[in-house]
Amino acid sequence: MRRSAALPFAVAKPTPRPHPAKQSWILSLALTLALAATPAFAQEKLSLDVAVPVVNVPSELFAPNGKAADFLGIGLGQTVEDIRKILAGQNFSNENPSGRFLLDEEYYTVEIVASGPNRYFSDVIWSGPEDVSVSQSFRVEFSSPLTGQRSRDVRRFVTYKGGRGPLLATLRSAILQKYGPPSADRQSGLVWFWDHGRLVKSNAGDKQMLIGIKTNGDYVQEVTYALVDDAGWRADTDQIEQFQKSVEDRAKQMRDSHATAPKL
Repeated sequence: MRRSAALPFAVAKPTPRPHPAKQSWILSLALTLALAATPAFAQEKLSLDVAVPVVNVPSELFAPNGKAADFLGIGLGQTVEDIRKILAGQNFSNENPSGRFLLDEEYYTVEIVASGPNRYFSDVIWSGPEDVSVSQSFRVEFSSPLTGQRSRDVRRFVTYKGGRGPLLATLRSAILQKYGPPSADRQSGLVWFWDHGRLVKSNAGDKQMLIGIKTNGDYVQEVTYALVDDAGWRADTDQIEQFQKSVEDRAKQMRDSHATAPKL
């Protein structure tokens, strides 16, 4: 109801109640219709078998301008097994994986029965080695089986106990020697942006790296290393969406072809 210009609020008219006999007839009709419609929802239990494909691509480190962009040998495009072997050789342990579902269990009341790597590691954390001077860990995120289950986001976290790590000048010199000059040298750290292996100044590229440094005077206290494949992340997301859509369409076709017509 539209509000009156003269009043701060509208006054609703009372709703007339139906006659008791008429009300009883309405309830009876509603119950009859509900019972008659019940068979329309008692559809056949359907299952759809889906094979999840696996893309096998060669493992290689991202090397812009011929320089390896990796942290202790861990970079983009590696498998869980690749990284596990490298880190085990450097005394990293306590592997903690997280799982992900590539497909839901059901579309349009059709059960999805998936063969292949439907459940896969989305990210894994490795911790160690621990000693009296430093603690560190790796967190690596992996793409889906549709693009090879390769590392697409690598993070290394280092904390120097007592806040007395290497000298900042020494660390920066080592960083520039290995990775070359950054796209931007900021107060919080150094940032690289690459476009097909070519260093660019903005984040419009396909891969990026950040090394964030926290200091205690002239000494390094904490370092965060991050290497991200933005283009790979977008490509993987597109593949997942296309695959899920194809399964959804097949499930919908199966449901519709087995739909039970209601009695009229």
